[in-house]
This record gives sequence, structure tokens and C-alpha cells, in this order.
Amino acid sequence: MSTVQLSLFNDQPARLAGLNATLKASMQRAVASCGLSRAQVVDRMNALASDSGVKLTTGNARLLSPATFEKWLNPADREHLPSVLALEVFCLAVGSVQPLAQLLGLLGCGVMTAEDKRLRDYGHVCWETKRRRKAVRQLEMELEDDLGLANRHR
Repeated sequence: MSTVQLSLFNDQPARLAGLNATLKASMQRAVASCGLSRAQVVDRMNALASDSGVKLTTGNARLLSPATFEKWLNPADREHLPSVLALEVFCLAVGSVQPLAQLLGLLGCGVMTAEDKRLRDYGHVCWETKRRRKAVRQLEMELEDDLGLANRHR
């Protein structure tokens, strides 16, 4: 008999099972903090989708309805989820990447802001500079050793 040890801190199956509700709650928080009403978010999403020539819903509906949007935000509704494209449009409409961060978090990834990327790039340059300095010191030591041997043989 094999046993599986579950962690209280890193329980991926439980996180996956709760992903829909977590995503929807994150979307609710993003709407609440964006300064727009839900109707305004729907209007903004429909405008973005129309300008881009993309469709936010399945079926014959050309526009996202407020009723469908409410279902997307309802954590208890397990049947209605936004598509990845609709989630992207949602994030653009509310100016938040937090719902995407929730999805990525399950995979151990995160979202980086432009500032985060600059700091990461700075860290890479610092690390590379340190690595090259070490290589230069190593070469200098080898040269000194080689030159010391050469001078002794004269």
C-alpha cells in the first residue's frame, strides 16, 4: 500500500479544486478596486473586444451581458467561467493582473511589473559582472603563476 503525504502549506490538489472560486474572488476584488461599476466594466470589456475583433463569450452573443459577467464573478457558480481571452480583456478593462496572478500562482509562477523586470535585469547584470570579475581574477592568478615559472627558468 502506498501513502501520499499531504502538506498543509503546499497542497496543489486542494488549490486546484478551489481555483475557480479563487479566480472569481480575485476578479471581484479587481472590480471593487478599479473605481468602475460592474456595468462600466462590462461596457469597457465589450469596447475592448469590439476594437480588437474578438469575442468574449461562446454561442451567438456578440457582446458580454451583465448577467454573464455576474456569473463569472460568482464564486458559487461553478459552470460559468471566462475564457483565457475574456480574462485578458477583463484584466485590461480593470487595470489589474491579479486574476492572472492567481492562475500563475498555482504553477509556482508570478506576474512581474515593468519595475520588477528592471530590477531583475539589474540583478542579472550585477551577477554577470561578479562572475566575470571572478573569471578575470582567475586568469590573472594563472598568468602570474605562469610568468613566475617562466622567470624562474631564466
